[in-house]
Amino acid sequence: MTSDRPFWRRRLLPVFLGLLAVNLIALAAWTLPRTMRLRNATARVEAAREAVETERADAASVRERSAAMDANAKDLQVFYDSVVGPEELDLLPTLEEIEAMARAPGLTPGRRSFSRKEVDDVALERVAVTLPLDGSYEQLVGFLQEVESSPRFLTVDGISLRGDADGEGTLLVEMSAFMRLPAVLRRGSVAR
Repeated sequence: MTSDRPFWRRRLLPVFLGLLAVNLIALAAWTLPRTMRLRNATARVEAAREAVETERADAASVRERSAAMDANAKDLQVFYDSVVGPEELDLLPTLEEIEAMARAPGLTPGRRSFSRKEVDDVALERVAVTLPLDGSYEQLVGFLQEVESSPRFLTVDGISLRGDADGEGTLLVEMSAFMRLPAVLRRGSVAR
């Protein structure tokens, strides 16, 4: 029994469809892994670009921080060299200058007292000075202006004032003077 279909349909079409299927499978087997590798490579390149940008930003931040640290180190050295004097040479002149600043506007200084303490984490010593002063309000203001314009590193930590009816008053001034410690600190660290 012969079929009504032509020969090409009976024999060649299944072979053609089979070969087409094999070619499509071969094409997919060839191109799909390459496409996946290309997508992965593209994703890795994009991730690498993002990582490079992040690293550049981090490097810029580190450079800025390094520049700030260098500027701080220079400022600290200027501070040590020109603002605070060495403790062994500058303590007595500073105390005498505080009393001279008190006498300049006409105040009468009382007996001063002081205590010394190292400042944590820096090569400085804080000398706390307590100084009673007698005089008028204008003289007291003049003294505070002298302290403010002093080239030494002085701070006014506290003031207590007792006045009387004549306009005179007693001022108890608590101040701090800061001195540079020697190169080798008591704790064994080296000052800069």
